[in-house]
Amino acid sequence: MNYFVSNNWGKNQYQNLNDAHTRSTSTVRFIFCCIALGLCSTLLILSLWNPNTYIPTIRTYVLHLDRRQPLLHTISDKFLSFGLDTSLLRTMNELPIKQEKFINLGRHLSPAYVRVGGTSADCLIFDQNQIVQSSSEKILSPVDGQDISNFTITGADLLAVYNFAVKSKLRMIFDLNVLLRNPDGSWNDTNAQEIITFAKNQAMELDWQLGNEPNSFKHVFNVTISANELAKNYDRLRQLLDEAGYVDSILVGPEVNHVGEQNHIGEEYAKIFLRSQSSTVNYVTWHQYYLNGREAIVKDFVNPLIFNWLPAQIKSLGEFIAASGKNVSMWLSETSTAYGGGAPELSDRFVAGFLWLDKLGYSASAGLNVVTRQSLFGGNYAMVSPNLTPNPDWWVSIFYKQFVSEKVLKLITSNNFGYVRLYAHCTPKEARVARVPAVTIYGMNIDKIAVHINIPELFVQSGEMMKIFFYSLTADNLQSSEIKLNGQVLKLQSNGDLPPFQSIILDPTDPVILPPYSMVFMIVHGIDIPVCE
Repeated sequence: MNYFVSNNWGKNQYQNLNDAHTRSTSTVRFIFCCIALGLCSTLLILSLWNPNTYIPTIRTYVLHLDRRQPLLHTISDKFLSFGLDTSLLRTMNELPIKQEKFINLGRHLSPAYVRVGGTSADCLIFDQNQIVQSSSEKILSPVDGQDISNFTITGADLLAVYNFAVKSKLRMIFDLNVLLRNPDGSWNDTNAQEIITFAKNQAMELDWQLGNEPNSFKHVFNVTISANELAKNYDRLRQLLDEAGYVDSILVGPEVNHVGEQNHIGEEYAKIFLRSQSSTVNYVTWHQYYLNGREAIVKDFVNPLIFNWLPAQIKSLGEFIAASGKNVSMWLSETSTAYGGGAPELSDRFVAGFLWLDKLGYSASAGLNVVTRQSLFGGNYAMVSPNLTPNPDWWVSIFYKQFVSEKVLKLITSNNFGYVRLYAHCTPKEARVARVPAVTIYGMNIDKIAVHINIPELFVQSGEMMKIFFYSLTADNLQSSEIKLNGQVLKLQSNGDLPPFQSIILDPTDPVILPPYSMVFMIVHGIDIPVCE
């Protein structure tokens, strides 16, 4: 089903877009006039109040889109994925995976991976026939205070999580416990074999990983597993998967954190791991957060210096991967704005969307294959609230899924590391109007003043018909739980379907204005970029 009103138009209706444009343009111009009048009135009042008041002007941001460019990258169709933290399995009765409303929210984000992993993955023990879950005496992590005691799940528990994934049309990744060790320190793979055998007998189609943030085990569990040893454990796991019939399942690792720090602890661990394993991992995985959830403030979420931490991390890890001698692509297999469960009243609010959307844009342009958002449910960074209402990042993810394809293009800009940050992809075929060629430009303005976007390539020769479908995501305040599309609050329909996404239709000659503190998706219909076909 298509969820944007314009997309069910036929070819003749596309040719008549001028009629729609005339109506929309008059509306847009009326809005712009009101905005301009309001700005002028405000500035006049300010100038009378204080003659020395600074009067801001709208800046113009110029970018170029080379029509003959090659594809920059092709990413996974599951590029935007998300996690369910393993800690949620400690209280299965509180996890809404059997509720149709929650299943529906997951389904709207497919295709995607749902990664069941996290710190508690290295506390999980599987007992297929145990009647009820069991847990040992609670032990709190010295790092963030979360429960790191061992606990048991049953075959029914594992099936319940898997069935959620199947019904939501998601591909599940399961993180196995690497801290089950033999007296000589080697990995005790008995429990992993039980999980794999059970999963295969139940015809589960799964992908796998082993351990969570192993370079931090000493701080969290007071246990050390070297990168060399973990590589041996991964080789063994690959053997077990192949023997069980999971030959086509991917295996990802080593799930490191602390990437980009001065001592390069995460990168060094990943490099040694890659050198030591027998090319068993399909993707190099690592975890990324910008902020400490207990210390973050709202200004951090619109500070370009915070955003620019990610490019530095990707560059650093890429250099260490190259130094390992292995040519393996990266996944961000766990990521959000702030670690420690997120920042209260920030990581699940409108303002978190800027860091999330920029992470998607930059990661795709850098060639990462998958980015896994932590978490769909649970914690202060949840995409879905406890009452199963979508949080703003869920809506941002929906727009990305609808309007951004796996084909990554290059935008030429003088600076994409400041307050205006934009990216380009080919538009998915499902989002085109009557199969007319299209490109999606998306990104944000995290400044407090509006910005004018100028794309010279859109001023085409006469005879070519081009329209810009403009979608602006804003909120009444940065910490709002609601998000607006072109001024209207986004809400699911009563049956759980997505609402129609009403765009503002512009000509290339119309001013393209990014409001203050806004995220935008601009679908440029009629621009022909051969690599998009």
